[in-house]
Amino acid sequence: MKLEFTNFVSAISRSTDFVEEEILSISQYHEKRVAVMVNAMGKAMGMDEETVYALTMAGALHDCTLSENLNDDYTGYDLAELNLAEHCLSGEQMLLYFPFYSKVRGAVLHHHDRADGSGALGMTADQTPIYGQMIHIADRVDARFGLLTMDENKYRDIQAWLEEERDKWFSDEMCRLFVRSVDYSLLESITGEQVIKVLERLVPPVVIDVPMPVMRRISTSFAHITDYKSHFTWRHSLGIAEKAEQMGEYYGYHRELRDKLYIAGALHDIGKLLISNDILEKPGKLTREEYREIQNHAMGTWELLHNIGGMEDICRWASYHHEKLDGSGYPFGLKAEQLGKHERMMACLDIYQALVEERPYKEGMSHSAAMEILRKMGAAGQLDGDIIQDIDRCHAHLKEKKSSRGQRREVQQQYHTETWRCPVCGYVHEGQMTKDFICPRCEQPGSIFERMDKPEA
Repeated sequence: MKLEFTNFVSAISRSTDFVEEEILSISQYHEKRVAVMVNAMGKAMGMDEETVYALTMAGALHDCTLSENLNDDYTGYDLAELNLAEHCLSGEQMLLYFPFYSKVRGAVLHHHDRADGSGALGMTADQTPIYGQMIHIADRVDARFGLLTMDENKYRDIQAWLEEERDKWFSDEMCRLFVRSVDYSLLESITGEQVIKVLERLVPPVVIDVPMPVMRRISTSFAHITDYKSHFTWRHSLGIAEKAEQMGEYYGYHRELRDKLYIAGALHDIGKLLISNDILEKPGKLTREEYREIQNHAMGTWELLHNIGGMEDICRWASYHHEKLDGSGYPFGLKAEQLGKHERMMACLDIYQALVEERPYKEGMSHSAAMEILRKMGAAGQLDGDIIQDIDRCHAHLKEKKSSRGQRREVQQQYHTETWRCPVCGYVHEGQMTKDFICPRCEQPGSIFERMDKPEA
């Protein structure tokens, strides 16, 4: 799937920014600032343009699988925990699919390793690729000092902390590199929203062919981020993604189109990341202003996706899921003649999924009860009657399973058809194993990896 990759990365990092800010109390635009800082460090080391680009992209994506590694017993943002080793491993596995990443392999895998070996994977500075060390120091400085703002006192505090942690968190070489390349003027230039423009200037526009399995995994990760935003709808996005793909199978669509429907379903509520959790989780009745704020999430989905060349159709299908045929929907108030089949289908599935899924404040409806409501909306001219009939035929046999947050990994893993383990270091690779694969952790050849999942006979 060919995408305007710079805008794609921007959308990913912007989404991750929101979850980091709310769950981990890291100041906004974290990934973008890390990207700018490692860009400066790479140039200071005299790296070639391709390597600096790859390092910058790795910095902008280093937390792209963040939500996959939240503790399974997670019950609230204040209690959120990360399994740092799995966080690093899953991020590395994701980026291995991108062609640019071969230049800086290991950058994400080791971005939580410390110079003294006390970090996530227990690697010392001598054992850790320089790229991983660079992302690590930029990541830690930003997380600790909140570089959304900058003043001279904070800058002095950063220098003092680096001196204190020399040869513990960071190697002497890395501390020296950071101090000489990430100076006060650079840190001041990336405060607030300024960092967006700075990163745009540093990263040239480029089109990359992203494999569809990677797009599915990224969209699944986004669905987890979105659904964690509210306890009330924790599996809503994945439910719609699965049902949209099943509708594609019902219609006899080819594989790529079914994948794109899945991706649109997974991303349809990503705009909720822009909405305050105080409103999304409010136990009482919403005020008119609060309800309007929640309605803005559909526009938020549009804002995050519409600039990504190559995702135009997915953006429409995802963003129009609250539009109605009679023009009474939002965010654009579109009417029947402006809504194609897949936009109409997503609107029907959004309501259907909301009705049949169990939530803390209600039991899930039966399929037949949900269909009765959909038919009433169809008769009122709001939803497409033909698609409602198709949903009835396609999903009548499905039974909603009661879900818990502890089932999240099981749901996610059903899309990883092959799982391989390195017998030397235990590194787990998800996806197809190729003859030229090299373990990013211990550099053993893929030929010795052991198949963990059991393919059906």
